[in-house]
Formats: sequence, C-alpha cells, structure tokens
Amino acid sequence: MPGPLPRRSSALWWNRSWRYRVFLLRELSALFAAVYMVLLLVLAQAVRTGEGAFEDYLEVLQGPVLLVFHGVALLFAMLHTVTWFQAVPKALPLKMGVRRVPGIQLIAANYVALAAASAVVAVIFLA
Repeated sequence: MPGPLPRRSSALWWNRSWRYRVFLLRELSALFAAVYMVLLLVLAQAVRTGEGAFEDYLEVLQGPVLLVFHGVALLFAMLHTVTWFQAVPKALPLKMGVRRVPGIQLIAANYVALAAASAVVAVIFLA
C-alpha cells in the first residue's frame, strides 16, 4: 500500500517530460507578456507627456538589454501562439454535419487568420 497522501513530489517535476517543460515555458511566457504590456503603457504615457520624454524613452528601448528582452518576448509569444493553436482541436471539436473536422484544418484556419490579421496590421503601419 502506498504511503500517506499527499505524496511529496520532486521540485524538478517539470523536468520529467518535454510536455512539462513546454507547459512551464508557456506559463513563463505570461510573465514576459505582462512586462511587455507595462513597457507599452509606459511608452503610451511618454507619448502623451510630450516630445522630450518620448525620445528619451526610445533611447532606453534601443539599449542592448531591452533589445534582447524584445527578442525573448517575441519567442515566448510565438511559443504561446503555437501551443494555443495546437489546443484548439481539443478544446473546440467542430462537426460539420456528422463528420468531425480534422484538427489540422482547425489549426491551419487559425494560422490563416493570424496571417491575414498580420497583413492588415502591416499594411496599416507600413503604408
């Protein structure tokens, strides 16, 4: 008979499987997203206060530490997007009539929607 509950688990439980590591990285991505949102709010405040504050803030954003942070935040956002899209067929099993839509089609539809939204944003900001 096993020991009393709750059983103790190792502090390195997340290191047992690749799925656990991806789960932990996905949860860590929320921290980077929150910090990035704070940076955007500070940027909006700098734009609101005036020209000098905005230029000073842009110099800080172009520093090497924040450039690395932006790169890491982008990688975490991509990980979050990919894992979210992979969860769609499990969270939203879609049926058309009696036939179930294959998961790969649902995932592909999400990527198409992402590409379309990215194209619209690119046209707006790069035009």
